[in-house]
Amino acid sequence: MKVRTLISLSIVLLLLILSLQSVGLYRVHDDYVKETEATLNDCFEQSFIEAVQVQVDALPLHKGTYTHLNFMPYSMLNSYMSKSKNGYSFYAAQQTSSVLQRIYHVKELSIHTLDTLLSQKLERRGIEGKILIRKFNAETGETCALTQPHVPVGMGVFTSQKAYLYKEKNIAVEAVLDTPLFWGIRKMLLMMLSTCFIAGIILFAFVRQLRFVTAQQSTIEGQRKDFLHLAEQMKTPVWSILSDMPESAWSSIEKKTVQMLQETERTLNAAKSEEQKNRKKQISWNLVPAAGLTCGLVLIMIWAGYLYGEKQEAVKRQLDHVFNMVFYTEVQLRDSMYNSIIGEPVYSSEDSAEVEIHVPSPYFVRQKEALDSFQHKTGILLAEIPVHVCVDDPYEKYRVGEYLYYAYRGQNYMNNYGKVPIPFSLHRMDSIYNIFLTGSGFTGGIRMLRYPSRQLMIYTGKPFPGVLDVKAKEIFLSQDSTVYIEGIISPFNKIVHEIRFLLLPLELLFAFMCFCVFWQIRMLRAQRRLRQFQKDFTYAMVHDMKSPLQSVMMGAHILNSGKLEDKPGKVDKYKQAMKDECEHLLALSNRVVMLTQIDRGELELHKEEIALKSLLQDQAGKFQLKTAKNIDFRIDCEQNCTVYADAFCLHEVLSNLIDNAIKYSGGEVRVILSAERTASDTVVKVRDNGIGIPLREQQKIFDRFERVSSGSRKTGASGFGLGLNYVMQVMKAHGGSVSVESTEGSYSEFALHFPL
Repeated sequence: MKVRTLISLSIVLLLLILSLQSVGLYRVHDDYVKETEATLNDCFEQSFIEAVQVQVDALPLHKGTYTHLNFMPYSMLNSYMSKSKNGYSFYAAQQTSSVLQRIYHVKELSIHTLDTLLSQKLERRGIEGKILIRKFNAETGETCALTQPHVPVGMGVFTSQKAYLYKEKNIAVEAVLDTPLFWGIRKMLLMMLSTCFIAGIILFAFVRQLRFVTAQQSTIEGQRKDFLHLAEQMKTPVWSILSDMPESAWSSIEKKTVQMLQETERTLNAAKSEEQKNRKKQISWNLVPAAGLTCGLVLIMIWAGYLYGEKQEAVKRQLDHVFNMVFYTEVQLRDSMYNSIIGEPVYSSEDSAEVEIHVPSPYFVRQKEALDSFQHKTGILLAEIPVHVCVDDPYEKYRVGEYLYYAYRGQNYMNNYGKVPIPFSLHRMDSIYNIFLTGSGFTGGIRMLRYPSRQLMIYTGKPFPGVLDVKAKEIFLSQDSTVYIEGIISPFNKIVHEIRFLLLPLELLFAFMCFCVFWQIRMLRAQRRLRQFQKDFTYAMVHDMKSPLQSVMMGAHILNSGKLEDKPGKVDKYKQAMKDECEHLLALSNRVVMLTQIDRGELELHKEEIALKSLLQDQAGKFQLKTAKNIDFRIDCEQNCTVYADAFCLHEVLSNLIDNAIKYSGGEVRVILSAERTASDTVVKVRDNGIGIPLREQQKIFDRFERVSSGSRKTGASGFGLGLNYVMQVMKAHGGSVSVESTEGSYSEFALHFPL
């Protein structure tokens, strides 16, 4: 895959993930906005109801006195009940506020009292922000009073529904909540930015390594071109040196060798300088992939845990409310059972000393008569709820919860004044509980335990809740009881389903990090491989180009000095060594020139029928003479076996394969040279007992400048990796092919397939 494609794909993936996360955050923020609006209205309604009830309880009347009736047509009741869970109570509280001012001449409800109550409730519900209560004229919208100097405006400002303090005069109040910016999603936003920051670092490291590897490859490609140019230009001077040797023109040979050596040194120094420059530029990013992936994974897990925890907390608040309603319903059911058994209320007039006596006030009587007359004349049925003075503890029911307060109150009446005990039934409550949970997606059970030992008595569903299960706040069976119950649900699947749109970007983000880390690891391996290639390439230049030139230069210098004139044996040895080195350089140059010709399509082949057995014998004899190793050659070829090929190219190809077989073998070398003619082609094989070629590298060895990675380390063999590429190109030019079969540590066999 191309570098630009990889980088573009990575950036697109990151932007896609950021977009998905942004959409998810927007949805969460939208949910927070809706939840905040609903919570503000709920708390405002409850605060208004409580504050008005306190005013009623503060009237100078006897406990239990009916002050008035709140009413509305039955046709409107469902509408108000559907608006909120405080629907009718909130409507009734507004009626009560007007009655208190108009009939009982109570001062108007203080907006500061309302402010205090509302602030406390919002704080308990986990809502952050500043509260302002605004009193205004509902008809004109004119502000009459504020609990703060200014009304906030802008993002994060929520306004509750209005409540009439005095409907006949159009005097109303409303609450304004000013929340901090992104207060509901600040933690999520921080975690999102953190994970994206880590993803950005990983992406940056990935792109940087990619660019560095690309630059490294470009540098190496430049070095290859310089080498190819140098090797190609070396052919003429080397031939000139060989032609000067019979004439003993040592001074001229030395001069030419020095020039070639200087050119080689310049190419070599340029390659070394570029390698050092790249090494200085490179910063070690080896720890970035692992560290980034670890940090990213930890943050993603924290983020997922936070999302789950927030949703779980919301489920718990909902469960607490539902469980209170279930207990209240169970008490009401017991009360109905008592009435059906006894046929009278739980308490009688004999118990009046302990029970509230509801005495109607004069206004209550007049109002009741008027409402009865209205219903009789119009036929409109009214829902009537009497309001009475309760001075026990006006805030008790709001502290423990309205449903729980009335449940305890009804249960106390049954326990204290009931003629027949109707005990609490866990299984009856469990039936009610599951009815309430129907359609919610939750399944639950109830446990009864002793306090404070938490000894399990009886249960439905699970006896012991799991780590991810949610428990409702415990409810004592009576206010002085040592036995309590708690509801349990298993919300894991439902919560995961509800937050899946937020978990998907996290999964994609982690997959993106893994993608980047995977490619970074590949880049690190590529860097190591390229660095090793540069070392091998430099070593090959020194060994295969610089060293032979130095040997020729030193030999020419010594022979030119005349020190060996009286030692003809040594002179012959120097001449032979110089000739061998020149032939080595010439073979390298010829190989490069031929590869260049093949690349340009300029290679001309002079094919002819060649007797293979004699050719293989000549090759074996030549290498036995020029190699210091002990080589056992075996020729397996029929006398009349021939091949149709270019003689020079075939000689070079076989020389290269045999040379590799010797280089990549140990001290005891066994080489099998074989040839056979089949119905479709002529096959020439070279088999050795060397180090073999790893399977993963067998497809790469025919690429230009590629060498067996373990070869130089095990055998010390040098080379530019041109030989096998040269073999492959020559075989292609012949219309044939080359194949390899090898077992690492055992053998290698190369097969040349020439078409007939």
